[in-house]
Amino acid sequence: MTTFWSTWICVLTLGSLIGLTWLLIGTRKGETKGSVDQTMGHAFDGIEEYDNPLPQWWFMLFAGTLVFAVGYLILYPGLGNWKGVLPGYEDGWTQTKEWDKEMAKADAKFGPIFAKFAAMPVEEVARDPQALKMGGRLFASNCAV
Repeated sequence: MTTFWSTWICVLTLGSLIGLTWLLIGTRKGETKGSVDQTMGHAFDGIEEYDNPLPQWWFMLFAGTLVFAVGYLILYPGLGNWKGVLPGYEDGWTQTKEWDKEMAKADAKFGPIFAKFAAMPVEEVARDPQALKMGGRLFASNCAV
């Protein structure tokens, strides 16, 4: 990832977390404790909006998600060029590298089977019971719906 995009992602992510933290703390300062009977001064269809604080459990859940987000961003790679602090990610985990690992594992497992059928003429493959069984399962999984 280029330096520009890495910086851009970091600024957006960290700016959002800082903004949400400020919003959460800033709105708590002017609240009165407990439920109040003061309305916001407007009503719609007979429904009045009361000026009650956010429930404590909701506030704690919101604060917990912010703490989780910061912890996740520190532990795992993905925030720009950040490599994460967990063991096993030192080599710079990327989606592309993960895809390549999965494809290498699939090639090792299924490569000999597909090589066998690739070397056969199409007419023989059409009569092979193993190929017909595999084709039936592929059709049922991907095409039948």
